[in-house]
Formats: sequence, C-alpha cells, structure tokens
Amino acid sequence: MTFSFPMMKAFQRWDSWWMRTGPPHALALFRIGFGAYLVLEALTYLPHASVLFSTAGLVLPLQLGIPVPLPWLAYVLTSGFVAAAAMLAIGYRMRLALCILIAYFLYYWQLSFYAFPSSYHRIFFLSFLFLLLGGADKTLSLRMKMERGAWSAWEPVCLLPQRLIAVQLTATYAVVGAQKWWLPHWQDGDVLYYSFIGRWGTPLARWFVSLDWSRGTYDAMTLGTKFFETLMPVGVWIPRYRWFFFVGGFVFHLLVASFLSIWWFLVLPPAYVAFIEPEEVHAWLRRRFPSIMR
Repeated sequence: MTFSFPMMKAFQRWDSWWMRTGPPHALALFRIGFGAYLVLEALTYLPHASVLFSTAGLVLPLQLGIPVPLPWLAYVLTSGFVAAAAMLAIGYRMRLALCILIAYFLYYWQLSFYAFPSSYHRIFFLSFLFLLLGGADKTLSLRMKMERGAWSAWEPVCLLPQRLIAVQLTATYAVVGAQKWWLPHWQDGDVLYYSFIGRWGTPLARWFVSLDWSRGTYDAMTLGTKFFETLMPVGVWIPRYRWFFFVGGFVFHLLVASFLSIWWFLVLPPAYVAFIEPEEVHAWLRRRFPSIMR
C-alpha cells in the first residue's frame, strides 16, 4: 500500500503532535498541581482514617478476603499515601511514588472507594498511568536539583503523556456535558434546587435557596451548566479562547465545591496546562521568572 504525499504529511503531523519531544514544563506544572491536590485530599482523610479505612469503621470490602487494617495501621497507611503524594509533587523518585499511589488506589478502591464511584476516581487513576510514562520530573523537581544542581534545569521529553492528559480531560467534559442533555433529571432546574437543599448542599447553597429565586432562575442555571460543559471540550483547544474557558472552568468547579461540597473536581484546573503547547509554557515561565528559569 502506498501513501500519497498529502496523506504522508498528515501522518507526519499526527505523529509529531503525539510523539515529538519538547520542554517538560507543562507536564511538570501538572505534576506539581496534581501532587499537591492529592496531599491536601489525603490530609482531609488522615484524621478520620480509623473510621474510613479500618476495622473500627463501617468498611465493607468489595470482595471477600480483602484485609481490613486495624485502626493504627490505617493511620500508617494513610500517612504513607500523603508521603507518596508529596514525593510526586516535589518530583522525587516519581515513578516509585506513582507505583505506590497506584497500589494504594487499587487497595482503597476494593476497601471502600467502590461504594462511591465517580469519574474523578478514573481521572486520578489514568493520570497516574500517564505520568508513569515519564517526563514530568525532568524539570521543577528535586530530581533535577540533585542531578543537575538546579530545580529549573530541564531535559526534553516525549509529549505523549501531556497529550493523553489533554485528551482525557476533553473526553471527560464531552461525555459529562453530552449526558446532561438526555438525562431526565437534567431537563429543568429541579436538579439544582433539590441538590442545594439536599445532603450535598452547603450552608452557602441553603442561603442561596432561602432568597426564594424563581423556578426560571434554576432552569437558566441548569441550561447554562449544560452549555458550558458542552462547549468546554472544544473551547480549550482554541488558542484564542482557551483562557476564557480556563478561567470559566476554574470558576465553575469552585462554585460546584462551594454549593455542593463536590470539591474533588478542583483537580481539573491544574490539568488545563496540558492544552498549551510546551514551548509556550516554557517561554512564559522564562519571561515571568527570568532570574531562576533556564
């Protein structure tokens, strides 16, 4: 089979987009943001580890034979998760840290996470796998400080992990946005009204409801949510408009966390850097921090 010249050029562009090498700074920023988020999340679990993950709590493993730790061991294990997440954030023995985090995730999923399945669990797990491909610790990391004498030292990396993170986020927003158009509960504003006054509602949400807004207000909020989540996976790829969607995405997830106590998706905004070409990220850092960036 022979390829025409235009087909060959298209294939080369496609291959270059996925597999070419470039500065690692976008990946490194995601690694730092993701790792820091995991540290903060695990610290919220740590004081309650005995209730959430031990024989002292209500733990029903997914399968028989999954060992449930004693309370003291649950605190040790959760502390180990915090340490591994911190290693990821600072870029120290990143692959070892990721393997530890993957093992923790698989264990906790069998232990209790399965009872509350959510798309953010899949985002976490896939992000672990993508980062395991390497490159995210090639700058702004303790590794480079130890090997090259400077945190800002860097080496070119394959862009595949960055592209996979961007595609993962695109698919997440696209699917979540699309399903809201046909799910019965998302056809009017009742879904938000009852969420605000339900068990997920925060004091801020209940105060908002107490203002006695019209039904049309909640209908408009629901429609706006559907439009935003539908446009988001397109807008983030358009350089001219992507910063509008970056800011909009951050504000959107912040509002969700503030009104519905669903704060786990705040891990997504740090991943927006994956939509920016690595050379642009590196150039911006050099302009912003000329005294320390190479």
